[in-house]
Amino acid sequence: MEHGFFHPAHGYWQTTGTPTPEIRAAYPEGTVEVPLRPGADHLWTGEGWEPAPARLSVDQALANLKAARDAAIARGIEVDGLRLQTDDLSQSRLTAAALAAQLDPTLTLRWKLATGEFVALSAPQIIALALAVRAHVQACFDREADLAAQIRAAADPAAVALTF
Repeated sequence: MEHGFFHPAHGYWQTTGTPTPEIRAAYPEGTVEVPLRPGADHLWTGEGWEPAPARLSVDQALANLKAARDAAIARGIEVDGLRLQTDDLSQSRLTAAALAAQLDPTLTLRWKLATGEFVALSAPQIIALALAVRAHVQACFDREADLAAQIRAAADPAAVALTF
């Protein structure tokens, strides 16, 4: 009959038969007999076997990183006291406004802020806001690149904090 044993420093082992008292006496101090391990993916808790937490694959961690990057990009920024939306559609609209401002340096337009209020912006202000949003987006991509390298190098990809 098989028996299972566990020692905190030596881990789990299993015998193919009932060990003799002499063999048991040779086990390291602190060894306890435990139920047979249900599978290699189970960990001894001190009270029973529990399934090991699922390991996050590198691909899953990178997908989570992309989602965190997208959320960071879209959370908005404040420039010169103006709260701006930075989601993809807002970026597109601001890029078009910046192009118009470059073509017509006398341009003034009303821009809706993330707060819902409208402000009048001159061409130089529009360009400055577009550049600030672009810098924010690029900073998010730069941070993603740094974190992706950490994820690929990590023994446990889930241990890399996805902070932006």
